[in-house]
Amino acid sequence: RWVLEILYRITVILFDIIFVLFVAYIVFIFGLRIYWRFKSKKMRGQELPVLEGEFSRLKKGKGVIYFHAPNCRPCKMVDPVIKKLSKELKRVSFVKVNIAETPELARKFGILATPSIIITKDGHIEEVLMGPVTEGTLREKLK
Repeated sequence: RWVLEILYRITVILFDIIFVLFVAYIVFIFGLRIYWRFKSKKMRGQELPVLEGEFSRLKKGKGVIYFHAPNCRPCKMVDPVIKKLSKELKRVSFVKVNIAETPELARKFGILATPSIIITKDGHIEEVLMGPVTEGTLREKLK
């Protein structure tokens, strides 16, 4: 009888620990999303920090800066979309940035996760998209 009582108490403690960890995980994820949404709104309208090399094409008209990493699975889903749209939309300038090769660029732009897409207009940030994006969503944003 006392063995069952001890096992019951241990089980209750373990479930409490699991519940607390689960709640902390959920709070962390939603907190990160809220922070990113706030940060992306704050970035809108700002001038691009780098306008040299490939980025000089973004001074006029619409542009897309696509931050990706070679080992990122969601990036592998977005890559074909970016390639397709870059071929179709000739009036939009596309710049791909591999953050594994150039992490300083990701820091300059304040990129926290990949894939991230920054949509620009006339050298200013118009919108920041974090995470995988569908072709329809990206096409709509580039109109």
